[in-house]
Amino acid sequence: MPNLEGFLGYLGIFGACVLFSSPIPTMSRIINTKSVEKFSPDPYIISVINCGSWVAYAIVTPDRQAPLITNLIGTAVNIIYVLVFAFNNPIQPDFRRKVFGASVFMAAVLTIVFLVIPNAGDWGKSDAKVESSVLGTVSDVFNVLMYAGPLTIMSTVIKTKSVEYMPLALTIGTSFCSFTWLWYGFVVKDPYIIIPNGGGALLCVCQIILYTTYCNTAETKAAREKYQERKSLGRGSLGPLSQFNEDEKKEATQKLIV
Repeated sequence: MPNLEGFLGYLGIFGACVLFSSPIPTMSRIINTKSVEKFSPDPYIISVINCGSWVAYAIVTPDRQAPLITNLIGTAVNIIYVLVFAFNNPIQPDFRRKVFGASVFMAAVLTIVFLVIPNAGDWGKSDAKVESSVLGTVSDVFNVLMYAGPLTIMSTVIKTKSVEYMPLALTIGTSFCSFTWLWYGFVVKDPYIIIPNGGGALLCVCQIILYTTYCNTAETKAAREKYQERKSLGRGSLGPLSQFNEDEKKEATQKLIV
């Protein structure tokens, strides 16, 4: 079904671009407030590894142009998001360790795939197949982790009974992307594409259910009101939302009146 494959490939690229652009409101908030607040960089670090792995997989696997284009875009965009966290996170030791660990891991995987396997004696007869299998497995693992990344945020939602730090746009973008690539995987009969996107689709359903459960709670409404007050009073770069207390609101209001 070449026509359907091509259509789904383009649809997958579009869906991935929607997914990659969905954190823009979150990044804008971080840049405007000059604070990462309780937003987690984990999904974006994992996404860099995931997209990088898929780029390598698409290079060594025949007829995977759509995944190649998609993940080249994803790698570049998510690196930018990680840099946003890097420049707006005052406490960075843990963040730096994560980035360093991700870089070392990717370097190790690419070294094994492109340097060790091609020179591994008997494997030389089927290098492309072995490389594809290794990269497919690595990509699957990190694809599932990328979709599961918001699970850390989901635990925060349950504890606080507020969806303030669970971006709905990211959840919707991930859902569209995972279901599209799941369909594409069935069409091209690629288990390395089917498995992670099937899991991703299931996780997305769980996230949407959680969002609809807590989106209208008193805690969520209070958080939204505080954020709007913070924006209107020019709180800007003075720190996390939790530090914006009543005295500071009065002080900011007096400055505006003067």
